[in-house]
Amino acid sequence: MASKIDLVSNAMILIGDKPIDSLDGDDRRQVVASNLYDNIVEFELSKHRWGFARAKAQLSLTTETLIDNEYRYSYQLPTNMLVLIKIYPKIDYQIYGDKVYCNFSQKLTCDYIAQTDASEWPVYFRKMIEYA
Repeated sequence: MASKIDLVSNAMILIGDKPIDSLDGDDRRQVVASNLYDNIVEFELSKHRWGFARAKAQLSLTTETLIDNEYRYSYQLPTNMLVLIKIYPKIDYQIYGDKVYCNFSQKLTCDYIAQTDASEWPVYFRKMIEYA
């Protein structure tokens, strides 16, 4: 399985540069790779409904005091969520920040695209990240 440094090193080779062995340091290549890698990965994961990055979660009802009277309940979205795909059951809702607001007080679940580790990516996605 490929690691973050493996993918960055392969990307360096693709552009005709030397591979790197660490993202820590003040070398121009290390600074650029360290600053851009996570943003590129999040962007590419967010572009499609990748099967390998899909996840399902039951949302937790929060005790937050609601600002207005439009919605009575709020649920916490998963911390590793990049893109929401669907809420179950089908209800009217709004997302503000990292919470779902609705008028539903029972079990609420969602499908979403999750931030995943490079070791879990299929080879085609790893290669796409190298080219990106």
